[in-house]
Amino acid sequence: MTHPPASVDLLVAMVDDALLDDVTRCAAAAGYRVVSADPTTGRRAWADATAVVLDPSSAGAVADAGWPRRPGVVVVGSGPIGADLWRAAVRLGAEDAHVLPDGDHAVVGVLSRLRIPRRGPGLSVAVVGGHGGAGASVLAAAIATRAAEDDLVGDTLLVDLDDLGGGVDLVLGVEESPGLRWPELTVDSGQVVAAGLYAALPRTAAGVTVLGPRRGIGHDVGADSARAVVEAARTAGGAVVVDLSRRLDDVALAVVEVVDLVVVVTTATVRGCAAACEMAQRWRPVTDRSGLVVRGPAPGGLSASVVASTVGLDLIAAVRSDPRIVQGLESGRLPLARRSSLARAADAVLDHVLDLTEVAA
Repeated sequence: MTHPPASVDLLVAMVDDALLDDVTRCAAAAGYRVVSADPTTGRRAWADATAVVLDPSSAGAVADAGWPRRPGVVVVGSGPIGADLWRAAVRLGAEDAHVLPDGDHAVVGVLSRLRIPRRGPGLSVAVVGGHGGAGASVLAAAIATRAAEDDLVGDTLLVDLDDLGGGVDLVLGVEESPGLRWPELTVDSGQVVAAGLYAALPRTAAGVTVLGPRRGIGHDVGADSARAVVEAARTAGGAVVVDLSRRLDDVALAVVEVVDLVVVVTTATVRGCAAACEMAQRWRPVTDRSGLVVRGPAPGGLSASVVASTVGLDLIAAVRSDPRIVQGLESGRLPLARRSSLARAADAVLDHVLDLTEVAA
């Protein structure tokens, strides 16, 4: 498995035209590459950049939209440091607030300190079954386990948003473990602190933190809550794996908007191929960051490459049938030998998403 690329010194400027030249000059002096954005288009850049500079208007819009807090935020204005400038900085947990051009030396100093190497943004994957029983929950659990075992990024979070599934907590044997579930998780204003989230949730022996439903109560998750959890964990440098429902609802759309990769899982059968085609068609207008995992056996002799060509998605991996997996799941554990077909498929997904995030950087 490859490892994530080194962080890129990228600065996202969400400021009006009157401030852009000053911000660009400060960024160049501190050694950054500058990209302009605004609160309507810059949500992914907000998570990926080394630093973000906002004016009071953009800072207020970002805070009102419930974007996750992140380190490396600087608020700048063109006039005296008034209440609106400080209020915007406080709401976002910004490093500082400065007036330009008078405070350009201070801004350069803050931006230079922010270039001290730190763990970069993490990665996020959503796994969805092309049809019922395709094995999406098992693959999602395997991806999360391999990310945690290899210490690929920061903490690893596995999020269960498949209200049509049996529960990913059963796959990993943590259904009785103490910790919060979705019904008890309160997300205020769409913002989540990742450290508090990891501390409050059940955790497997391999180091996977699991957020799922309370058995017997089910899922009652809003789109803002789902997106906030994924963004908080990824922005904090962690790996986030989402077991996603097959329904194209507001929750699924919110998650797909922010994840790096959507993985469709299907079986190597004629019906599985047809169902995955329908699923791919449904998701195609929403995201172009998707791939396919095909699970055996293939009773009719369909190869994984033929299935992928028919479905119209890039083939990430093929998984052979493994009776040990089936037996293990019945006893509440996921036997994931490092050289097993399932583990190799999980590694292939992680390598694929790392390649995507490196290209995006």
